[in-house]
Amino acid sequence: MLPANFDRFVNFCPIADYYIRKKFVDALFESLQKKEFESIGLSNSEINNFADAINGILSNKTMRELCSTDLSLAEQVTQNILDFVKNTYRQIQKAEDPFAVERQYLDDFKKTEPKNFEENWKTTASFIQKEYAPQIIDTDFYYKEFQNSLKPDTKEDKNVKGKKKKKIGFQSVREHFTEKWETLILQKQIQRTLEFIEKERKKFCEELYKQIDELKKLQEVLEPFTNQLGRLWDMSKGRWQKANFDILKRYAELLKRDDSLRELAEMLGRMQTAEIEYEEETFTDKVIKYEWKIEHAAKSELVGIHESDDISSMLPAEAALLADEETEPLFYKKFAEKKLQTFEYQTKILNTEEEDFQNKRQKAKENKKGPIIICVDTSGSMHGTPEQVAKTLGFALLKIAIGENRKCYLISFSTGIETLELTDMKNSLEKLLDFLSMSFCGGTDAMPAMNEALQMLETENYKKADIVMVSDFVMSGFDGETQQKILSAKENKTKFHSLVIGNSGNRQTIAEFDNNWVYNSNDSNRAITLVKNIRETF
Repeated sequence: MLPANFDRFVNFCPIADYYIRKKFVDALFESLQKKEFESIGLSNSEINNFADAINGILSNKTMRELCSTDLSLAEQVTQNILDFVKNTYRQIQKAEDPFAVERQYLDDFKKTEPKNFEENWKTTASFIQKEYAPQIIDTDFYYKEFQNSLKPDTKEDKNVKGKKKKKIGFQSVREHFTEKWETLILQKQIQRTLEFIEKERKKFCEELYKQIDELKKLQEVLEPFTNQLGRLWDMSKGRWQKANFDILKRYAELLKRDDSLRELAEMLGRMQTAEIEYEEETFTDKVIKYEWKIEHAAKSELVGIHESDDISSMLPAEAALLADEETEPLFYKKFAEKKLQTFEYQTKILNTEEEDFQNKRQKAKENKKGPIIICVDTSGSMHGTPEQVAKTLGFALLKIAIGENRKCYLISFSTGIETLELTDMKNSLEKLLDFLSMSFCGGTDAMPAMNEALQMLETENYKKADIVMVSDFVMSGFDGETQQKILSAKENKTKFHSLVIGNSGNRQTIAEFDNNWVYNSNDSNRAITLVKNIRETF
């Protein structure tokens, strides 16, 4: 079933008819969802000369690869191509007809009668000889045919048997000539249309493929922020991409180049929010019971003599009663009363039975990686290398959190705070860009940032979140109320981590955190050393 936004084209676009338009849209949308190129399977004549152009557009490999993995992008590109067809067709219809003068000559000659032929032919032949070569339309040939059609019948017009030869009339010659001429005009019109469509196709493809290339780059940078390329389609257009793409690309490349920094970010991103917890689990267990069961009918072991009606097991003495007529009735009486003396056999079979019962046990809860709250110091004292580290780590942690399907909340602070919850990529990307492009300045007050983080712990989405603060910690300590809130959060199994940049930080404030890692800007191996310290902590 096609998306509803294609209905307008199918129902109202003036090219072809309804069924051809529907078939065209179906084939176009389906082709875009396949990695291997597949033409739309319609001819130029069926869709007003657009078939070759559309197949040319669909031949782009990168576009097909992206569309084949993202249905929403395939919809977007399909809509763009349909708009190209509709707009180009309208331009063709509105354009001035370059063959209008020639059509007028043709229409005038169609009205030519035998009496004014010579006069009209001079003008018509002169025009045609300028437009077409003799091998395309031979005016001398047609002039002779017209002359013959106008000649009166003579004796030469009869064959040897005296029958009149069939002569081509003036109307027939004129019809043949005008039809050929009209076909040539139509061919020129089609050629002009195809050339116009091709020119517009090249312009369209230049923009489309450029946008596709930018989208692929944007995908690489933003992955795994979002895997919905259709949502990035508008972002790959216009000035937004030019103004901001380089910022994203710069931080993405920085992570790729600096293995230590990337590893650091990955370790921070892998932090667990809580210790192993256990819950009681009820389950059904089975017990197998073994029991010997005696089968009397089976003859495997003789255990004695008893009374029964089992003739096959009766004693010989009982059989002797049948030998005498006087004792025979006694045999039948004992048989009827099941009092014949017979051998007793039995077999023991080991039988098993399963018995279900309910039991309980302790089960370790499956701990999913929890959300991350990142507090980044954007004060003036962070300017330079600390700023670059803070931004890069913030960018990397956001990517990791989204990639692991974890909630991520970014708080930037100096004298005030700015927050970013990366749940809606389309609406959050601008804020992320603002963070990456902002200049660090102003004083440092971490209290509002920490209180904002603590408040987020009380929300459903950020219970037991990991809190990471990136700062040089050149700041005042937390007040008593904030310290008490931090202790309460720790009791609720929230982990607090500090990434200290430099060695001038407030030791009292740093001591509030569970884990403290130092990034020494004077150490040439600072990132490697930091990674080692964090690895030892975990």
